[in-house]
Amino acid sequence: MARPKLIDPVAKKGGQQEKAELGTLDIKKAGGLTFKPIPPERAKVSKPFDGYPLKKLKFGEVETFTTYIVALNPTVQVVQDPSNRKVKTQSGMVQVHNYHSRAMRDKETRENVQVMFDRNIEVEGRVYQCAIIPSHNVRAQVCFNFDVQKNRIVVDSRYLLLDSDQDSRLKRVFEQVINPNIKMEREAAFIAGESKEDAGEAEIPPE
Repeated sequence: MARPKLIDPVAKKGGQQEKAELGTLDIKKAGGLTFKPIPPERAKVSKPFDGYPLKKLKFGEVETFTTYIVALNPTVQVVQDPSNRKVKTQSGMVQVHNYHSRAMRDKETRENVQVMFDRNIEVEGRVYQCAIIPSHNVRAQVCFNFDVQKNRIVVDSRYLLLDSDQDSRLKRVFEQVINPNIKMEREAAFIAGESKEDAGEAEIPPE
């Protein structure tokens, strides 16, 4: 004869209570909500300049955008190439002109680019030496530096932006550019025992 199955009255009561609670989770009562999958495009990393309004500018014979224009700060001394000095030639003393330039690595195209401040623009009666830098990541590398001693991002005071509204987005681009390098340096220091900070948990400190 089969033995009767014993049921714990407490468990039975709990099961009934659980069913009663689950029965109250009627999604219709929550305004018709339903489960939906996350669209694949949500996994894409957003770019800081997505949707940023660009204003056209006629720069001599070149049509560009104000966002691309970076100027030398006339109040900060920028060391120029010695070839800007006068040199002696057979025909006499000649001024050999040269321009302030920066050799940068474009992180998107993975190509080396030469940024030349070889154009003049007059703003409010003052002439500025400017460069057209269409690449956001190159422009960010020109305008920002990472101070290793202070362990923070700093502004390079030698440069001015014609479109100053872009500064926060430009800093975000710079953070994206330098973050892999900072992570690798911290990992190497952590492995070598020079630092107790795990690069996997470290973030760029706020300014």
